[in-house]
Amino acid sequence: MKNIISQLYGGLGNQMFQYAAGRALSLRFQVPLCLDISWFSQKQDNNTTVRTYQLGIFKNITATIQNRGSFPCQRLITRIRKYLPFSRVICEPHFAYWPGFAEITPPARLDGYWQCEKYFIEFQKEIRHDFTFPALPEKAEQLSRQIAETPESVSVHIRRGDYVNNPQTQTFHGNLQQDYYGKALQTIKNFYGKTRLFMFSDDPQWVRKNFDCCGHDAVIVDLAFPDAPHHDMHLMSQCKHHIIANSSFSWWGAWLGTPQGMTFAPKRWFNAPEIDTSTICPASWTCI
Repeated sequence: MKNIISQLYGGLGNQMFQYAAGRALSLRFQVPLCLDISWFSQKQDNNTTVRTYQLGIFKNITATIQNRGSFPCQRLITRIRKYLPFSRVICEPHFAYWPGFAEITPPARLDGYWQCEKYFIEFQKEIRHDFTFPALPEKAEQLSRQIAETPESVSVHIRRGDYVNNPQTQTFHGNLQQDYYGKALQTIKNFYGKTRLFMFSDDPQWVRKNFDCCGHDAVIVDLAFPDAPHHDMHLMSQCKHHIIANSSFSWWGAWLGTPQGMTFAPKRWFNAPEIDTSTICPASWTCI
């Protein structure tokens, strides 16, 4: 059967990119989309942050779920091609946007991160509909009202967690410094004056003690819902302006928001300078 299979792995933001790329192809060719979630049931390396399948929170997603084993994109691919007569394994060749994506036809299995809106922008209306968030709990509703009452609301994402505590992750991703946030906050102040920041972090206590808000008022978002990170992303998307981290999580928080505001993103997404990250952010965003 002709279909598109998207291999999912990583956290919520990564899963959303992988879904969006597969969904775009399935819409383009009017074929079913299947999500392979077998990676989440495999034994994880000790240096890998434990992840779970999270797209189930989006009730508008109707793709078929498959848990039959994945096909790693390495030398093994060349060995198994003869056993896959009805499916082509398409491995993302590099991190930057790959024009060859436009030439993919079903049946195909996608294996990659696909972190660029160019892969799915022509179907952004459908993607936004698919990523409709569930209702917020009462505690989060109070924050939602605060955001609505703040004309120039700003979501600020400070990711620490495994970026700080996991040596392997820290080496690969690195940590954004106050200088990045300071430049973005000063730009917002120049355009809109003093406003209210909504600070999202997996380490709110650290933010409360160490982050310089550059004269803006700040609300530290501390919902304490470790198994429901989508509530944070939902609240991020309700803000007008965004200062994201080098994280696919806050990328989606900004992308799913309204386009009227300013969005700031770091130029340096990874520590490794040889990785081309020039296409990860939409052209309308400001990279610092």
